[in-house]
Amino acid sequence: MGFTTLRKMATDFVKLEHFDGGNFRRWQKKMHFFLATLNVVYVFNTPKPMENDEETLANTRTRQKWENDDYICRRHILNDMSKGLFDTNQNVSSSRELWDKLEAKYMKEDTTTISCLDCFVELGSRMPDC
Repeated sequence: MGFTTLRKMATDFVKLEHFDGGNFRRWQKKMHFFLATLNVVYVFNTPKPMENDEETLANTRTRQKWENDDYICRRHILNDMSKGLFDTNQNVSSSRELWDKLEAKYMKEDTTTISCLDCFVELGSRMPDC
């Protein structure tokens, strides 16, 4: 990927709405796509290569690449958050931990909202206890 392509992508990324706690699924899909285009999304599913005493040069490079990609991934996620969410999540140590934390909190809220809306639509104007 060329430098001008990355610069354009980064400029377009700035135009996305910052995640403020609403519409998590939409934000998550857009963020996942963006991280995939940067080729860093693999850190969600790949464990960090462990450092050992008899590490080869190739192993060192693999570990350092993973650490750099995790940093890039985590910072892009944080930079696309509202100020309050950034402040709350800035000390999470890995992108996978951050992603899981956001999913645990906001997927549950999205599901609750959707199921309550389904109940409302099904029963008309009467809002049941969901």
